[in-house]
Amino acid sequence: MAIRGSSYTKTTWTFQERPVSSSKLNLWDDRIEAALELAFWLLNLAWGGGDGVLRGATPDDLKVEAKSPAGMTVTVKHGYAFISKMPFRLSAAMDTPVFLPPAVYPRMDLVQARLDTWGVSVKSGVEAASPSPPATDADCLALAQVYLRPGMTCIKNADDSVNGYLTDVRAFL
Repeated sequence: MAIRGSSYTKTTWTFQERPVSSSKLNLWDDRIEAALELAFWLLNLAWGGGDGVLRGATPDDLKVEAKSPAGMTVTVKHGYAFISKMPFRLSAAMDTPVFLPPAVYPRMDLVQARLDTWGVSVKSGVEAASPSPPATDADCLALAQVYLRPGMTCIKNADDSVNGYLTDVRAFL
């Protein structure tokens, strides 16, 4: 297993030394990486193991909400999670890209937290008479499903039978 995401970045520095070339690898980095992997694994076990959002001071950790006034983007609130047994942190609320309404049939998109970038991405689904959400990508955590209708003008927190709406699918530890 290797450190993934932004939780730890390997260096090519040694104590009291300028950056060194790749031919002089720092053995401490491998030891630090192994120690951090163990620490992350133990922390994950302490919260019950697996992937999910850590319950914090508010129930809104990594919650996806419609913008006010409603538009074609949504906001993901800040919070912490474990993804693939590695820590994840979204330090500030983040807006998603603009959702484009489907042409003929409804579509379900997925808002997910990405471990590799410590950010948020949207995975588009397929238009269908009875749409289903796309599968979560590797090293990602599903946060919300977005139901999109043809001709919609905004995304709301609840279904109004005209516009798109959100369904919270966060898993908690």
